[in-house]
Amino acid sequence: MSDNLPEELLIEILTRVPVKSLICFTLVSKAWYGLITSPNFITTHLTKIHTEKIPNNPSLLLIRRYTKDDKKEHYTINRDDEEDGHENGGGNGQFAKKSVELDFPFKSLIGYFRIVGTCNGLICLSDDLFGTTKPIILWNPSVRKSVTSPAPTINPPLPYMFVLGFGADSSQDYKVVRIVYHRDGQFDFLLPPEVEVYSLSMGFWRRLINVGIKVCIADFLWSQAFVNGAVHWIAYHPRRSDNDSGSFGSLILGFDMDNEVFNEIMLPDDLAHELATNLFISVYKGSLAVIKYPRWEDNGSCSVWAMEEYGVWESWTQLYAIDLVQGMEKVVGFRKNGDVFVAKESKGLVLYNPKTGFTEDLGIWGSTRSFYIYNFEETLVLFERQNAVVEEEEEFGDGRAFQENGGIDLDEEPSRNEDYFDAQETITDGLANFYISGQGRY
Repeated sequence: MSDNLPEELLIEILTRVPVKSLICFTLVSKAWYGLITSPNFITTHLTKIHTEKIPNNPSLLLIRRYTKDDKKEHYTINRDDEEDGHENGGGNGQFAKKSVELDFPFKSLIGYFRIVGTCNGLICLSDDLFGTTKPIILWNPSVRKSVTSPAPTINPPLPYMFVLGFGADSSQDYKVVRIVYHRDGQFDFLLPPEVEVYSLSMGFWRRLINVGIKVCIADFLWSQAFVNGAVHWIAYHPRRSDNDSGSFGSLILGFDMDNEVFNEIMLPDDLAHELATNLFISVYKGSLAVIKYPRWEDNGSCSVWAMEEYGVWESWTQLYAIDLVQGMEKVVGFRKNGDVFVAKESKGLVLYNPKTGFTEDLGIWGSTRSFYIYNFEETLVLFERQNAVVEEEEEFGDGRAFQENGGIDLDEEPSRNEDYFDAQETITDGLANFYISGQGRY
């Protein structure tokens, strides 16, 4: 391995080296390449990232946005330095200047991908297209490697809807869980749903039986939060008729990645009695968080809540409220120092300081719903693999085969694609309003 260093000492040194340097080191020799791309080394390096401070490996944020002028998804990595906060003079666009744009090698059929979640440097992408079943992409931009799943196996007759979750179990096997709800008519869901799980180690989807889910997840608007080894969604108890006086309210549905079972987490009363479509689940400083938005007919503020001790109902705490003024519309992420990223109706991104109420326009633009911001780690996950895709890769990548079957042609008539994409957002907003206004059975 080296004429001067024992292998054990070399491994101890290299596992403390940032990813970019390790990629360069694979060119030193075949022996170094074999070491750095080995599964054991990749796992050890990931453990070091989580347990020790690696030099020159700063805290990072992933930012995704879609811009309609060039019809592209833009992915950037930004440093999340403590000294960039408002209280330390970190304004004047300094945050936006500390960014590196990633080469995004995929093309969505509808404008931009849904980011299901991120975990250990992997980004899970889904091209939903109003529930159309497509493979899932797991992408590590740090090593420019990706894996595309086979097509899911649960595909009931329309209408139906599905929800996805992404995370890792304690052995660092990366999993995607897919929950499929059959519809009874246009809006009612049948319980329990069907569930299948894709794991990176096995490479295929497998069905779970006797899942015991008794709640629904809000259609179209779902999001996830991966905390404490489990993925979580906002859910609700459905009413089966207008006269139904049974259990009703919002809660959190969780899925443990290790034992692959579902559980329910109760929300505090102020959130449990709110419509699920007014709640957004997130992660705040490592804790499960929920953002409560005002009803559509109201103006005012949104409130940010966190479960400070996981699984303890009494630990739910309202951290602060954000006045939705000057066109501020949606919380999309948090910085390490507590500042909040908020998307505006004008398609811009601002940084909000909850202590002072000060806002800073970041000069970052994109479609409001396209913004995604989350903590990011540069890791070697997937580095040992060839870029693995199913046989439909070309169809999934550029949409040509899809267009032959009546889909959207991304090579021609881009204005029509843009109109379709705008219609998607309009329909999604309309459906949410349908539920909130009380017309939908919720």
